[in-house]
Amino acid sequence: MTKNIIIIFSFGVIIIAIVVGYLVYVSQSSADLESLLLDKEGMIGSKECSERNLSDKIILLESEYCSACKIVIPRLQELEKELGVEIIYLDLSKEENQSRAKEFKIWPKWTPTVLIGCNVLIGAHPKEKYKEVIERFLNY
Repeated sequence: MTKNIIIIFSFGVIIIAIVVGYLVYVSQSSADLESLLLDKEGMIGSKECSERNLSDKIILLESEYCSACKIVIPRLQELEKELGVEIIYLDLSKEENQSRAKEFKIWPKWTPTVLIGCNVLIGAHPKEKYKEVIERFLNY
């Protein structure tokens, strides 16, 4: 009998934890509805890009635990020196950088995500690809 009560109590605790977790998730998701989820490569619409103050910036959204990010960072650092551009590096595993990404009203679905003006590049690309897009961005 005591064993059954413990099992029922444990099951109730698990259900409550699931419900509370879901409610927290929903409240966070609704708070971030204005954020643009960067989930595919291509272009951000010019209006959205301007509203988020992204059109004149190069931003790397990365994570400390992302192995592809460790490949991309040196490539971008080389291009930063070579082309004389400033790149904003936001390590999203750090809370202060999460806040900065939210100021821009953007959030990547995957890291690394590189924003070059309104261009979105997801994943690790060759240095030449980043250079091509940055040079196009600089010529506008």
